[in-house]
Amino acid sequence: MVARIQRIQWRAIMQGVAIVYGVTFVSGLLLAFNGITPQTNHVAFPLLALLTGAVGVAIALRVAETTRLSYLVALGLGVWLLSSTSVLLGAQSVTAWLDSSLFIATTVILGRLLLGKDLEPLPTSTLSRSPIISKSSSTIPAHRGMRSTL
Repeated sequence: MVARIQRIQWRAIMQGVAIVYGVTFVSGLLLAFNGITPQTNHVAFPLLALLTGAVGVAIALRVAETTRLSYLVALGLGVWLLSSTSVLLGAQSVTAWLDSSLFIATTVILGRLLLGKDLEPLPTSTLSRSPIISKSSSTIPAHRGMRSTL
């Protein structure tokens, strides 16, 4: 069997980046409303941010139905580039943004590990099995007084 090289679908990547960023943003708001901030919880906040980001990555991978390395790299790069808006808004320094690449890479890897098994689809036969099933079920005799369940 010849493996085809699949092209990167940029629309799926942009959708994945939006999902990851949206889940992370909403969870950050929920954490802030509950009083969990980086200033008050030095250990819990980064761990919760890592976990919610990983859940966002897992959701994005489920929606895209792939776990290809190229998709994971593009997803992480997209989230990292989108987070550069915090530098433009003055909420983060360039050095801190560059350092966040390690955190984002860890989030993407953890999100992939949350899925467990591989999502790559298995090749399926082009032949329909319905004629085979209907042909074989017609030769199975039914018992007297009972209908066939096939």
